[in-house]
Amino acid sequence: MPPLSAVHDVGDDYAFMAAALAAHTPARGRITVHPTPVAGAPASLAHDLLRALGKHLPLHGSPEAVAWAAQAEIAWRAAAAWMLALRIGHLVVTRAHRISSRHFEHLFALRELTGMRLTLLCHGPVPAALADVLPALAPEQVHTLTAARRVLAAAGPEPHTAGHFAWWQATAQFPPHPGEPCFWLSLRRKTSRADLEAASKRLNRTVLPLPAPGRFPPEPDEHTLFLAHRLHARIAHPVHAAALALRILTGRPPSQLPGPTAPPSDSRTPSGRPAQIPAWAAGLLQAAHCFGNLDRMRSEGPLRLSRTRKSRSTPTRR
Repeated sequence: MPPLSAVHDVGDDYAFMAAALAAHTPARGRITVHPTPVAGAPASLAHDLLRALGKHLPLHGSPEAVAWAAQAEIAWRAAAAWMLALRIGHLVVTRAHRISSRHFEHLFALRELTGMRLTLLCHGPVPAALADVLPALAPEQVHTLTAARRVLAAAGPEPHTAGHFAWWQATAQFPPHPGEPCFWLSLRRKTSRADLEAASKRLNRTVLPLPAPGRFPPEPDEHTLFLAHRLHARIAHPVHAAALALRILTGRPPSQLPGPTAPPSDSRTPSGRPAQIPAWAAGLLQAAHCFGNLDRMRSEGPLRLSRTRKSRSTPTRR
């Protein structure tokens, strides 16, 4: 099993919290989650994890929020899919002494599914829900600040590699401001300046061009980078993000697209040629693929700790 550490900060010394927050370095495959205070809903910790991954959830009360974000099992599967695809190997959770037993169950299942290192910071007495399971899990027990800093700085089993899109740098404003530029969806023919000017006048906002379907360069230009940041920062559900990425990459309508959980190599342009998958889209498609694998495992039960799961097929890192 992957490493598990329990850091005991019985005096609630802020230095422990500062060290945990400083450990948040997604580029090295390590994130820190600071749970929302007094948020006991089953999906709340999954939402905090998604935010730590740089994903914004749908606006409260929106159809998307009602459809999936409020459902704990889907929210936790989305978090697991992103962690697998984005190669997060170390998760640090602060204020663990206030986490509910249901949240601990999901956290330990997430650790088992993704193979990540898990570090729990308890800034007070260990809760009964955690004390009951710690003996069986045999975690590393940490009681000093020096030892805590060592544990927090530990890298995960698969740190992030330089060849992937720097998703952690996404800076898209959320919610979007009313007058921000929009993009002309890919068409079969090349978009002309007249097309863009007419669209800008009709929409009363700037319309930016994108490369033709299947012709996205490996490294995004300024406009494509702007779009990539929106996809990575604003869409928390991996399948939704991948579906839109495929629509942009291929120029094909949704009815002609392969399922967004299919392997990226199945993507084709309107002419039928395989689409080149740039780095900014590869992570989105991989996350959707991981989500599909997790979704197919629902027959085995929800995303919870299972003593029998070790012998079953689980998603692997790619």
